[in-house]
Amino acid sequence: MHSYDNGIGMKVRKDNWDQLIKIFGRFVDLEPLTNKSDIDAIVHCQNGAAVSFLTKLYQCLTKRTVQPTAVAQPPTSGNVAAPMSIAKSLDTVEEIPPYAKPTNSAFIRDKMREPEIAEMQDQTQINRKVRDIHSQHEETQHLERLMTDTPDRYPAIRSASKATVLRGSTKPVRNDDSNPVLMTQQIVREVQIKTINQKGLEKLRATREAKKNESLGHSGSSGLLGETRGVASFDARGVSGSSPELIQKRRPLDLLNETIARKLSSMGLTLQPRGGKDKFESFLDSAYEGNVFGEHECTEVLHGIEEEVEVLALAFLDFPREFWKFVGLMYPLLAEYDEGHILFQTTVNLFVVFGQQCVRRDGTAASLFMPEFLLPKFTTILSRFFNKRAPLLRILYAFLPNLVLAHIQAIKQLREALADDIPLFIHMLAVLIGMESELDETIVDLYHYYCCIGLETPCEKLRAACLSMLIPFLNYDVNLVVDLLPRLTQLSSRHAWWEVKAQLVVVASAFLRVVPTQRNEEEENGDTRVSEEPTRDFTEQIELCLTIIEREFHPEASLNLRRVGLSCLSRNLEHYQELVPLYVDVLLSLPAAVCHAMLDTKTISEAAFEDEDEGTKSSTGIENQLPIRGASGAMYQLLPLVTHWDSIAIAKQVFYEHKNSKSADPDVLMVMLKCFEQLLHTEQQLNVRMLYDQMKNYVVLGFASVNTCELSASIIKVAIAALDGSDTDVFQHMALVEALQKLVARDVEDIRQQTVVKMLHDAHVLRPVWAERVKRCVNNLQSKCDTDTFKSSLFSIAFEI
Repeated sequence: MHSYDNGIGMKVRKDNWDQLIKIFGRFVDLEPLTNKSDIDAIVHCQNGAAVSFLTKLYQCLTKRTVQPTAVAQPPTSGNVAAPMSIAKSLDTVEEIPPYAKPTNSAFIRDKMREPEIAEMQDQTQINRKVRDIHSQHEETQHLERLMTDTPDRYPAIRSASKATVLRGSTKPVRNDDSNPVLMTQQIVREVQIKTINQKGLEKLRATREAKKNESLGHSGSSGLLGETRGVASFDARGVSGSSPELIQKRRPLDLLNETIARKLSSMGLTLQPRGGKDKFESFLDSAYEGNVFGEHECTEVLHGIEEEVEVLALAFLDFPREFWKFVGLMYPLLAEYDEGHILFQTTVNLFVVFGQQCVRRDGTAASLFMPEFLLPKFTTILSRFFNKRAPLLRILYAFLPNLVLAHIQAIKQLREALADDIPLFIHMLAVLIGMESELDETIVDLYHYYCCIGLETPCEKLRAACLSMLIPFLNYDVNLVVDLLPRLTQLSSRHAWWEVKAQLVVVASAFLRVVPTQRNEEEENGDTRVSEEPTRDFTEQIELCLTIIEREFHPEASLNLRRVGLSCLSRNLEHYQELVPLYVDVLLSLPAAVCHAMLDTKTISEAAFEDEDEGTKSSTGIENQLPIRGASGAMYQLLPLVTHWDSIAIAKQVFYEHKNSKSADPDVLMVMLKCFEQLLHTEQQLNVRMLYDQMKNYVVLGFASVNTCELSASIIKVAIAALDGSDTDVFQHMALVEALQKLVARDVEDIRQQTVVKMLHDAHVLRPVWAERVKRCVNNLQSKCDTDTFKSSLFSIAFEI
């Protein structure tokens, strides 16, 4: 019994009965109880199914036969299923009086409980079945009316024909006035019942209320009309003040056809008709085939539809059924094209804009589009295409108000749609949590529950996606992650996937940043208020995070892991100086092109004004993001290292590790240069002077090599800018003079001599004081070199010596 689950859900009931069938199958006497049709009838709560099963069970256990009995149950008031029960209690259809026969709704409700229909998932098939059942019942009723005998209270018509045309009672023809009288035939036509539209019903109610208010002397602008449901819906759509009867609504597909025709005409394109299809549908067929219009032309037409989104959104709210057709027509563009294709991206943006506009008009009506029209269509794409989940979920959220309750309801609906694939649902949550602009205790608890489930799964990709959910938890409440840290240390192993390791480093880095922030806030608030609870000590958790970083972040790790670690840990170096040596080792272990790409920045003052699209790729051609999409569906955006790290600590660590080298390393000089530039940009001239005075001997070594000469000259230029206004003369440094003396003997076409002369010339034109210092340096250099050799060098030519 411990294996049975409590609950009334269909899945729970089926699982419990499957276990009972296995138990019945073990005994020969109970094999009649394993009939699948009987079990399905009980599961779907069909009338008499339980009684039949208990009777059969009694007969199997006692070997006795139960005598069938029929107990008539009189109908009670309020019993909706009474007509159906009465109909089934009688033996033949002829004995059922007309008033007791089942109605359409009762007949359909009874049929919907059958297993064949109850287990259907496709809403389209269910609707088709309901229509078939309705038509079948209507035909049956029509035939019964034709075949039913005339009631006894109409003796004059008993002998009449049973055709649909009923005749009146026969009368003798009299000829009193010798004028024959022709008796006309009485024809009774069948009553025609027309269904009324909900919008029309609302208009009738609004009109009746308006007439009532006018008769009572109220003005139409008094606001009382807004209390009715129909007028309130019009007001919400921005057409208040007008009579609902005077507003002529247009169908969305008609508007789309006009938009397509107008846009194609403006572009000079012609759309050929296709078998009586609308222009919008014909255009989509042509776009999908790809042999009529080009991709950019189709994209331009879709942008034209986006320009009319305000009118179209209002029309779709008035005719929601046409939105279902619109989604079906646009579905191939989302299903057949890759996530990077321009038509897919344009279609996603079109749906997002539609959703936002619908929510702006009527949030309640727009929120119904998501579960009714979008989610049934998108479920297949969401389950099959990993990279399309994030954009499609963005579409679903666009049709919801930006409210926590609306998002919770959408998550529940998504859970019902993906009831058979819990890992897929958890991955959806990992994507959705990044779209939440507001969190509260309820929705965080929902995300946290499924996150803990996902962390225990053997799937590495799902585990990495769940780890990415911990960052929003940290920003909401650090205690949600504190209890998970011991479990996170167990996720790391030699065989763990690289993204799991990368996410562990990201979470550990984020935790190390959040804890000092909270501690500082508590210290600041400690002067004004006394905390009732003692401040929690995070020392143990900090040690766990440092252990995770040291275990996963090292020079032998995968390249993607090192790039992610360098990006996220750059903001931890100021508070955790013990990470600086490891950070520098990993940085210098990168390939030269990747290292320069991560360090490459334009003038920092210009970087603040760059657009995001322009800043996604560095001058080296390597993108500032990983070339792979993460398990959470998002690309790993890499932060610029120079603007976030501790420049003084990095420069000192690099220098201490290489100060005894006989030659300068280009990667080391590149790191030093970026540190100097960052300090100069942040107006830390004193630190620049201090670092240059400490590292100038190593910087000068760079003039000996072609690969490092330009870097050394750039560092000296930064030092000159920081020393402007001081009495320090960098050109009187003996090691620099000796390095320049070696360059004098080089050919004038040597790149090193050209670089040094350009550096001296730039300093010469900077200010008069620097002109004197450069002149003094060149004269000193001339005195130590051969006269002919010096005159043939660029030093003499540039400064006319």
